[in-house]
Amino acid sequence: MINEYWQTTNPISIMVCVTNQKSCDRLIARGVERGSGLDAQLHVVHCVHTSRNFMGNPFEGDAIEYLFTAAQLAGAELTLLRAPDVEDALVDYAEKNNISIMILGASGPSASPENIVNRLQRRLPEVEFDILG
Repeated sequence: MINEYWQTTNPISIMVCVTNQKSCDRLIARGVERGSGLDAQLHVVHCVHTSRNFMGNPFEGDAIEYLFTAAQLAGAELTLLRAPDVEDALVDYAEKNNISIMILGASGPSASPENIVNRLQRRLPEVEFDILG
């Protein structure tokens, strides 16, 4: 009799945090790269504070449209979030979607304890962070 061992694993979920800048497509490309060869689910997320508009100026609207297209080409959907606390919203999204890897751009001096990246890392210790400078 042959014993079979079935190993169940959760698919890798990669969260790419983007801003309204067109240059964020490099973050999406990094997400695609990290998920290559894996059964990865790619989440592209843009979150703004409730006091800000998503498209407060014409350039922001163009950037959102550009990011939407870049996300689609990467096989992901662009999720737009509005929240009174951006950090809480990102943590909540990561937890609800079982995020394994979070990709972000660098946000100021990394040594600063008040850096949002450092705060997210403290709040999501089980998530691997990939920070692009």
